[in-house]
Amino acid sequence: MFKRPAHEEHESPQSPVVEVLQRLWQTKLSSIALLEKWRTETSDTEIKAGLGSQLVDERRHATMIGEQIRRLGGRIGPSHKDGVTRVFEDAHATSEDLTRLFTFYRGVKAYTVDRCVHLIPHVDAALAQVLDRLTLDEERHIRWADLRLERLLTHERMRECNLLMTKVWISLEAGWERQWRYFSRLPLRRPGQHGPAA
Repeated sequence: MFKRPAHEEHESPQSPVVEVLQRLWQTKLSSIALLEKWRTETSDTEIKAGLGSQLVDERRHATMIGEQIRRLGGRIGPSHKDGVTRVFEDAHATSEDLTRLFTFYRGVKAYTVDRCVHLIPHVDAALAQVLDRLTLDEERHIRWADLRLERLLTHERMRECNLLMTKVWISLEAGWERQWRYFSRLPLRRPGQHGPAA
């Protein structure tokens, strides 16, 4: 009989739901850091004010997700560098409002909404309620950003921004692939039905 290494004895496999929540939690922490920096760098007073109110939402989201991770027996901690991290690094590297609006709202937030909507039918009622609240807030943030984009986006920049969005979504897909693989194989649930099918 072989004994497992000591470092493995203290490791227990986490559920796919917890792994996805950890990805969401890390995304929220990165979002908070980006918005804090962005507020100090933008000269657009409307954007500065909007980012300030959204920071309140992002911090609340991080707390809510962290509580759900712990409720489900998971742990929270730093993640390895991946495609999602690179998207935030690119957003930090530019100081242009237009690029950040596209990267963060049309990229990270739109992708987060997509993931939450697909996850809700597969989780328990308590977590589904949290994800639904988060999704509603994200959609409101995206609508706010779309108003800013209507003012800032020119026809000349459209092709460049579309290429940026392709790059962002490819990076996000790569970053989410491992955590999402389990859920991509599950059948869709009926509206209003949460958790395993009866």
